[in-house]
Amino acid sequence: MATFDLIVIGSGPGGYVAAIRAAQLGLATAIVERDPAGLGGTCLRRGCIPAKTWLETAHRFGHMADLADYGIAGVDTSQLKADLAALVKRKNRIVLKSGKGIEFLMKKNKVTVLRGSARLLGGGAVAVQGADTETHQARKIILATGSRPQSIPGLETDGVHVLNSDHVLDLTELPSHLMVLGAGAIGVEFASVFSRLGCKVTLVELQDRLLPLEDRAIGEELAKIFVKQLKMDVRVKTRIVSIERQEDGVLATLEGDRPGVVACSHLLVAVGRGPVTADLGLEATGATVERGFVAVDELMRTSDPDLLAIGDIVRTPLLAHVASDEGVVAAEQAARELGRDVHPHAIDYGLVPSCTYCEPEVGCIGLTEEQARAQHDDVEVGSFPFMPLAKANILGEPHGFIKMVATKATGKILGIHILGPKATELVSSSVALLGGGFTVDQLIHTMYPHPTLNEAFPEAARSVYGRALNM
Repeated sequence: MATFDLIVIGSGPGGYVAAIRAAQLGLATAIVERDPAGLGGTCLRRGCIPAKTWLETAHRFGHMADLADYGIAGVDTSQLKADLAALVKRKNRIVLKSGKGIEFLMKKNKVTVLRGSARLLGGGAVAVQGADTETHQARKIILATGSRPQSIPGLETDGVHVLNSDHVLDLTELPSHLMVLGAGAIGVEFASVFSRLGCKVTLVELQDRLLPLEDRAIGEELAKIFVKQLKMDVRVKTRIVSIERQEDGVLATLEGDRPGVVACSHLLVAVGRGPVTADLGLEATGATVERGFVAVDELMRTSDPDLLAIGDIVRTPLLAHVASDEGVVAAEQAARELGRDVHPHAIDYGLVPSCTYCEPEVGCIGLTEEQARAQHDDVEVGSFPFMPLAKANILGEPHGFIKMVATKATGKILGIHILGPKATELVSSSVALLGGGFTVDQLIHTMYPHPTLNEAFPEAARSVYGRALNM
């Protein structure tokens, strides 16, 4: 048995960042990971990184059809096809390389890696079951066990024709017709990928728009683009009531606004993710658990004085960058309680950017128009399309817009919502605008270089007052 100042359970972007920060602060730190593939968690192994590898291939594949328009001759684009086996190999290489990078960081920061499944025994004791079972002692513990795809009774995934987001990343043959259930970030990303790779796609969402957590204008415009440009069958306010599993696919019965029976080769169930906290031994601690989520305060402390929790197992946005920031807060709080001179700062969850990597991309921060009107009496909104911008046309992606939500009296910017080219990059500057308390007038008087996509920001600000220059 070994004794540590801190044991981190889970090596995703929250866990490994927490372990590094704790080690930097002088804590004897260990990290536990049960995945035999290695460190990195869902984000690296089955989530963000492999999914974005698929998205990059789909993006490039989609633009190959326009080579002649870009002045590139001699290529018969009609002969192009998606080689999913090669795509999966590339994805695996990227994951392997990134995993080795995390292993290097653990060695560099002298973090002990414990391989196996962890179980809390109470009193700071942690059993790690690998080839053998070993029990270790910790003065503080950070839980960072992440999430897994949720399932629906009657639509249980089998990895053959009924898939979850883990299964779909290793497909080596293109489905002839993919039905995607759920139009949150995961659903619209994979719908976008497979449609661009040449697959027929039907996208089904129970709510009245795509990306129901984002501003209404985003989801409504994204649906129009999916239908018009990608020829996707988009069905909102519709649900799957039953499926019939067949030898060569799935027969899905739908009801709602777009009912009917649809035959597809594959069904992707993308209805969200749930926390991984079962069988962790939380009953041996003083932590409060509600529907699988661990209750924490603003410094990630549970009701057990020696236990902290971060990432997808707490009720904060299920995003990798949120988990990483929470990992820093938790590590610093643990270190402070163990006598280190460090002062953790609570996260402002109102400044969390959300990104969806479909095509076109989505990047949002702050209040939606609906949320703003519920909280403020004087709300003004404006939007500016990418269509007039030279850079958007040069890129061949003149679609989408930037929408701005602000108060009328002071012009304070409350929310920025982007649908369009490079939206997941553009939203980064939006974080600074909201975090710095920028007003519409200040943004109007901010100079952006030409030609860039960023020129849409001051134009969106001007449109709040109805005086955009490029319209």
